[in-house]
Amino acid sequence: MATAATIKRQLGGGTVYLLPLAEIPEAELLARACLTADERLRYDSFLPAQAQRRKEWLGARVLAAEELGGRIGYEPSGRPLLLSAVSPAGKLHISISHTTDWAALMVSSGGPCGVDIELLGRSAERAAGRIASPGEIAAAAAVFPENPPLLVWCAKEAAYKAAGSPCTDFRNDIRLERAAARTLIIGVKAESITLEIFAAETLFGVGGSL
Repeated sequence: MATAATIKRQLGGGTVYLLPLAEIPEAELLARACLTADERLRYDSFLPAQAQRRKEWLGARVLAAEELGGRIGYEPSGRPLLLSAVSPAGKLHISISHTTDWAALMVSSGGPCGVDIELLGRSAERAAGRIASPGEIAAAAAVFPENPPLLVWCAKEAAYKAAGSPCTDFRNDIRLERAAARTLIIGVKAESITLEIFAAETLFGVGGSL
């Protein structure tokens, strides 16, 4: 069986790499990830019941190694960073997301970025009801009538990751200000972030950078 290929999506503020995991054995992911000793300890710490999460974790590291020639580290705040690789223009900014059978890695040289992915059929009504106003849901419905709550959920998650502010209230501090075609303008406190919608097979995602 052929190994599933990485899917690449160009966004206005960067590039998103998507790895479908369902057809890739975990042993292959482990070999391709080229883990360091510390990363191997983290991998070994996953419980047997966390097999899906373990594959997603490996998938992000495969993308970092194969697409960017680096490894994933973390800042004290918890924001991921790329180790051992820089762009000609300076630091590369990354963001990670995962869902069932998929891993995503976004990279931007222009500024901090954020990406969030979910399966298209996921129900997000309860989550969106906690973090979004009726007006935001209505705005999302105008551009993504198939599943407006999912759009709002992914957009706020991606904006939160890009802003990198841990003490941020999703309902009051992150606002869907404008939605047109496949582009969203999200306000995060005093900042404004432009996000784009993308899709691949059964996957839906939102990503962008400051």
